[in-house]
Amino acid sequence: MKAKPFVALTLSVLVGLLALSGAAFARDEENRNLHGQENREKNIPEDVNPGLNHLLDLVTPGKAESLDMQAVKPVLDFVASDKSPDDIFVADNSFGAPSAYIEVDLNQSLEDLLQISYNPDIPAYLLTPSSMRLGYWKTVSQGKESYANLWERLSGLTDPILVRGVETVENTPDIHTGAYYKYDLDRLLILFKYQGRNVFLSLSRQKDRSDVGKKGIVLGDDKDWNYLYSGEKGINKFGLGWVDSYMYESSSIIVYYESEPGKPRLRCAVFKWLKAGWKNINMVKSHHIYNGMQRWAKDYKTIVEHPNFPGSASLVNAWTQIEAIDVEELKRVNHLYYQSLQKRYADDDAVSSRWAAGVLEDESRIDQCNVHELRSVVVIEYLKSVLGKPYEVDVLSRYGLDSGKIKLSRN
Repeated sequence: MKAKPFVALTLSVLVGLLALSGAAFARDEENRNLHGQENREKNIPEDVNPGLNHLLDLVTPGKAESLDMQAVKPVLDFVASDKSPDDIFVADNSFGAPSAYIEVDLNQSLEDLLQISYNPDIPAYLLTPSSMRLGYWKTVSQGKESYANLWERLSGLTDPILVRGVETVENTPDIHTGAYYKYDLDRLLILFKYQGRNVFLSLSRQKDRSDVGKKGIVLGDDKDWNYLYSGEKGINKFGLGWVDSYMYESSSIIVYYESEPGKPRLRCAVFKWLKAGWKNINMVKSHHIYNGMQRWAKDYKTIVEHPNFPGSASLVNAWTQIEAIDVEELKRVNHLYYQSLQKRYADDDAVSSRWAAGVLEDESRIDQCNVHELRSVVVIEYLKSVLGKPYEVDVLSRYGLDSGKIKLSRN
């Protein structure tokens, strides 16, 4: 079966690596903010934990097979409850990994969100450009028919619908360390009814430790979505270039809950656990995870609610055309992209070091990129264009992505 993309929450983390360097969290103000977050942390209510454990067991092969609604009920009631914006919720220590919780309300119907966020004909990272470089399903082992059109199953939904598989993910460089990671996730999607509301769960659990962390660079402001991927192992931080870092464990539970049945209003809630570091030492704390989740949530809400964001039909059409572009042309447009970045960021502090400047100038790495990596540049440039953001390559005109007719320019 052809690998198809699906959304997956991949949070840029490992900020804790800085704690072992002499310049940990360079600004005192940032340090104070992190300590302030720790003081605001509250444990998720105890009656919610059994349901969270049940959902994590469900996504783990061989542990549980069917959804226990009684166990999940406290989880959904917690998600739906009113909370103080000053509180930062974390799970207790019984889960064996640091955690964080975040929720964001979306002016979007579940039907529309499934069509753009959980559509196998639209790449997942299109909606998560600041946290996810790549995301594509390697296998779908259960629910292949439902996987193709989950949104059409909302009408007449009775019994829960489950889709299982394995997804490959690579995140974007961490803002502080520049590190990025590639890994596989066990995935489970569940669509069901609860008290007259449609609910959708997106569950994931890391299969094994990630590939070794590699050095990347965030160019300019993170909201510009311009990143460099060196392919070299290590951390892009003075004194830490030698580090062989890994993501050891990563699990997430994403809940999409209809705030008002029949109205375009959803609450998207995320529970996240993570262990990462080096030499099997976890360097991640809850506030690192929370900050990474904020990075994701801000972009996600902005994109799905943007007045210029295309509908699912246009997105499918654009992705179909991008998939048809041959590798040599993809390399050409990647060269144009990096040449533009060289001009834009020639005087940027992010590339002031000899190593970083060399990565930006060395276009030979483009020839080492696989087709997924090459396409991801075109996808993000397309997203920038349709949202009216500054872009490096006008892919809308170059490939006629807004016309419905593919045009493979060689200019």
